[in-house]
Amino acid sequence: MELPLRKDLRPKSGEPEDSAWIWGSDDELGRLNLQTPERVKKALETVSSGEVIPLGLPFDQPAPPCYDRAVFKHHITPKGSRYAFDDTYEMNPQSTSQWDGFRHFAHIPSGYFYNRTTPEDILGAKASTKCGIHAWATRGIAGRGILLDYAGYAEANNIKLDFYDNFKISYSALVSTAQRQAIDLRPARQGGDVQIGDILLIRSGFLKNSNTLTYEQKAARHLQPHRFGPDDGQRYIGVEQSEEILDFLHDSYFSAVAGDQPAFEAWPSEKDYYLHEKLLALWGCPIGELWDLEKLAEKCAERKKWTFFLTSAPNHVKG
Repeated sequence: MELPLRKDLRPKSGEPEDSAWIWGSDDELGRLNLQTPERVKKALETVSSGEVIPLGLPFDQPAPPCYDRAVFKHHITPKGSRYAFDDTYEMNPQSTSQWDGFRHFAHIPSGYFYNRTTPEDILGAKASTKCGIHAWATRGIAGRGILLDYAGYAEANNIKLDFYDNFKISYSALVSTAQRQAIDLRPARQGGDVQIGDILLIRSGFLKNSNTLTYEQKAARHLQPHRFGPDDGQRYIGVEQSEEILDFLHDSYFSAVAGDQPAFEAWPSEKDYYLHEKLLALWGCPIGELWDLEKLAEKCAERKKWTFFLTSAPNHVKG
């Protein structure tokens, strides 16, 4: 299949500008389609030591959750005796390490979620399971991960980061981060090191900073009023909304992106769009948020190797 550059996108009649619904009207995988057996097998070449590094936070972290989301609750119930117990969880999966699914965020001007999914497909009398995260879970996620340690770059260059404002990580900053790691951030078809289907991880240092704060300090930020727009009380470091970033994220054909920040992108957006609209609704690119990248960054720096085999099992819930 031909994979067009963003500047060459030609959506069909009735489809939003900048949309790339190129895998058919029934597609529910988006750019996960790029994780072909051949590419997954090729990604295994990054395995050298066999070490396993988990990237998920405990379900009760961060505490309190960002965006004033529901707090995780763990109930233990005896099953008739002291020798058997069951566990019951109450949680909003958005409160901790997570994938944003295609039904999470629409393209606001058109009202469409990925691949013409509508709000009525998600909730109400006509609701279906169209583009639910179960479609990802039934195949799994696997491929070559590539880490850009922006926090490490910023520390080395005495750049002061504001984790609780919409501090923007620019494309040029990502390029400089990559250069520090001896990575050419251009796509391979342009002579760079980024392969089609790679999973991009960006470490901002948000979680490392969060771990230094008291519950009260975090609550003063995580429980602020949340509303769309530049005056949103929820404010977090993340990737900049810019034409350079849009071209980079689209044209690199990552199969997914993720970071250690609450929203991946700088929040709130000061532009007339969010990266969530582009990545999820228009391009079908999953977004991972609040991933624990600390140990991974340490190991990558120690080994001077920033690619690795990455697997993930999304929650298997229909819809």
